[in-house]
Amino acid sequence: MLKKNIFLIILAGMLHMLVSPLAVYANTDYPHFPQASEYIRSVRAEITPQGNGKILVQNQLGATRTVDKLGIKTLKIQILKNGSWQTIDTPVKNDYLYNTGTYVYDCYYYGTSGTQYRSYVEFYVEDDGGSETKIVASSPKVAN
Repeated sequence: MLKKNIFLIILAGMLHMLVSPLAVYANTDYPHFPQASEYIRSVRAEITPQGNGKILVQNQLGATRTVDKLGIKTLKIQILKNGSWQTIDTPVKNDYLYNTGTYVYDCYYYGTSGTQYRSYVEFYVEDDGGSETKIVASSPKVAN
């Protein structure tokens, strides 16, 4: 009888936990929600082989709000050689937009079929005297 009562108490407790809401909600009255970064909301660096050694290089930077300046400090194209990444071209240096919250830069790189490439991007955001830099490397892809 004691084992049956203990079992029923445990079962009731488990059912109570399944039915009870576990979510915690943020206060929407507060105008700024917590973020991992003060200036940078999102980044994307991606390369896509297009054929005949041609690679589409896509980059996107989103700020947490409209900022004074944002863009790319450097965009490097790298190849894997002898087990390490080596820069073979720097198609972009110090390219910025002003008074906006989004930056997009796409370009083509003409490489060699069968070679593994990646892009290495240094994104930059500046606002009200503060700034932030984020470095992102794309996933490596083999040019076809």
